[in-house]
Amino acid sequence: MFRSLPPFSPTDAELTALADSMADEPTRPGQPPLPATAGDNPDLPAGYTYVGQFVDHDLTFDPASRLERRNDPDALVNYRTPRFDLDAVYGRGPLDSPYLFDAEDPAKLLVGTNTAATHEPVDLPRNQQGRALIGDPRNDIHVILGQLHLAVIRFHNACVDHLRGRFFPPDELFEEASRLARWHYQWVVVHDFVRRLVGTELLDTVLVRDSATGGFRPDLRFFAWRRGPFIPVELSAAAYRFGHSQVRADYQLNATLEPLPILTPSRDPNPFQHLGGFRPLPKDWTVDWSMFFGVDGSSPQLSRRVDTSLTAALRQLPENVDPQRRSLGLLNMMRGRALGLPSGQAVARAMGTTVPADRLRLEGETPLWFYLLRESEVLADGRHLGPTAGRIVAEVMIGLLAADPASFLRMDPAWQPELPAEHAGHFTMSDLVRFAGVA
Repeated sequence: MFRSLPPFSPTDAELTALADSMADEPTRPGQPPLPATAGDNPDLPAGYTYVGQFVDHDLTFDPASRLERRNDPDALVNYRTPRFDLDAVYGRGPLDSPYLFDAEDPAKLLVGTNTAATHEPVDLPRNQQGRALIGDPRNDIHVILGQLHLAVIRFHNACVDHLRGRFFPPDELFEEASRLARWHYQWVVVHDFVRRLVGTELLDTVLVRDSATGGFRPDLRFFAWRRGPFIPVELSAAAYRFGHSQVRADYQLNATLEPLPILTPSRDPNPFQHLGGFRPLPKDWTVDWSMFFGVDGSSPQLSRRVDTSLTAALRQLPENVDPQRRSLGLLNMMRGRALGLPSGQAVARAMGTTVPADRLRLEGETPLWFYLLRESEVLADGRHLGPTAGRIVAEVMIGLLAADPASFLRMDPAWQPELPAEHAGHFTMSDLVRFAGVA
């Protein structure tokens, strides 16, 4: 997006000092520790942290993107279509990815059962070795994301049941159900997820409603492409990594279980003491989505604020994630440096969103990722993204949707959700999990 800006190349010592400053529990001499809820974001239920991860996996997949392997942004290859098309769920469709589909009901996706849980469809489909049979193996990386993937599978299957009575020919039922699921998912991404992240005021300047037709049209100032849409490194290596600051120390999956961490510092941990994935779902671990989204008046767990702090588990990664047990913040900033990202201040100047340095409490230039978090922390109290990160995220998300010839924004800009919802003509994650029958 900003190829003309010079790369920012701080030293390892400077990056380490910044990463070390990102404590989630700052000490206050002579004062009692802050309550555990002090960093919670009252505007964003915890489930949206993992909606963000699911969306990221829907858009991008670079199996060779490890820091030491691929540092040229022009050489990065995205093995995922940069579209909100749920190819992480559908794979290449029933003909090319038949293992994802139910042979007894070919329009539906396959779901797994948990033999310890009365054979209810509560897990992803798995092979004999316990590996998930899904379109993107990363979506089984932890229990919450795996259960979210399952919720989307069941959402598609509910769309099949919803349409079956309309007498679609068998060969058309899958196509129509997948279109219905994709369009509602796209609406959720834009009008629920992105709107919560960037704020209504900013989103309404990027996705403009036409007063004459009632439809929406994009208004992009910085995100443009020549041959085809792409995922800019300013998004993938900086702006979209806001989600790391939203991660809680632990999560309660349902009313039966005690809160558990996503990560564990042990190389050989007790499998019932963490939410790590790549394994069959343990008994009674089905996610109660009313504890992650506001469903029928529930009070869900909250995400952490978007700010320059990381929970302890991310400040010293487990050995199986990083043998050197470095901070995720340090790895993010090293990745940005390796890819030649400009400083946050340079990007803000280019976008006209500069904030006085004394207000942001920053000295000199800082890595783009850190700058965007500090901007959100200071200007939005961590409740949503600041103007620089918010516009990058909004423009890329809306731009990708507008570039997709099969999206609702291209095919029917005035379309509104038609499935049952709490508010007619709208659709949220709460509506999606309710319609899917998982809440």
